Formats: sequence, structure tokens, C-alpha cells
Amino acid sequence: MKKVALMALVAIFTLSFSLTAQNKGDKGRSGSRGMSEMRWTAKDRAETMTKQLELTADQKAKVEALFEKQDAKRKEQVAKQQEKRAEMTQDRAERRAEMMELRNKAVAENDAELEKIIGKEKMEQWKTYRDEQMKKMRNRASSGQRGMNRNVPKTN
Repeated sequence: MKKVALMALVAIFTLSFSLTAQNKGDKGRSGSRGMSEMRWTAKDRAETMTKQLELTADQKAKVEALFEKQDAKRKEQVAKQQEKRAEMTQDRAERRAEMMELRNKAVAENDAELEKIIGKEKMEQWKTYRDEQMKKMRNRASSGQRGMNRNVPKTN
């Protein structure tokens, strides 16, 4: 009987912790509220500080001005970071285009050398086969079958 009571107590204790952990997100930073709603304004923070520390009206005004200055600086920093992020995205697109150009050039050079070895007619056959394989790979990738049934021979 003691074991059953102990197990029930442990289960209730564990369940209460998991429910508490789930409810904490509702109060604070998560949910449908945006970032602007989450942050206290400079005035709100100054009010709270005034109540907690019993500041004078002059001190409150100076604290509020300081908080407004900090908020402005923070907004400026966020804007700079967003600019950097946009630049990095643009740089990535440029690098990708450059790499694609280099790859296409290398493929063209390899095809030219291969054509010297196997001849023009077989090279055309090879290009047709290669294009068909690329289309199949793209179709598989777009349908979510990437890597599936790779080594299984097809029966037609």
C-alpha cells in the first residue's frame, strides 16, 4: 500500500512540473505577441524603477531619458544587423552564381575533351542520357524521394 501511495505521489509531482513548464511560455516571451509588445517602453521601465527605488521626479525623468537613448541605440544596432544580413544574402547569391559559372565552364571543358575521345555521335548520346538522368533526379527530389530506391534496378 505504501508503494502505491508513493508511486502516486511521484506521478502527481512529475505531472505538476511538466504542466508548470508548459504554462510558463504563456506568460512571457512566447505566444502570438510580437517583439514590440513584449518590450517595456522606456516610460514603463522608469515607472517600475521609480516604484521599486522610490526615485524623485527628477531622477525618474533622467532615467526615462537614458532608457529612451538606449532604446534608440538598440534600434540602430538592429537595423545595422538587418543590413548586414541582407548583404550576406546578396553575397551568397553572387557567390552561388559565380560557382555555377565555374561549374558550367568545367563541364564544357570536360565535355570537349570527352568528345575528342568518344566522337561527336556518342557524345550526343551521352548528353541525352545525362539530361534524362538529371530530370529523373530532379523529379525525385521534388517529390520527396531523394535517395530512396537508389540501388534498386527498375523494371520496364
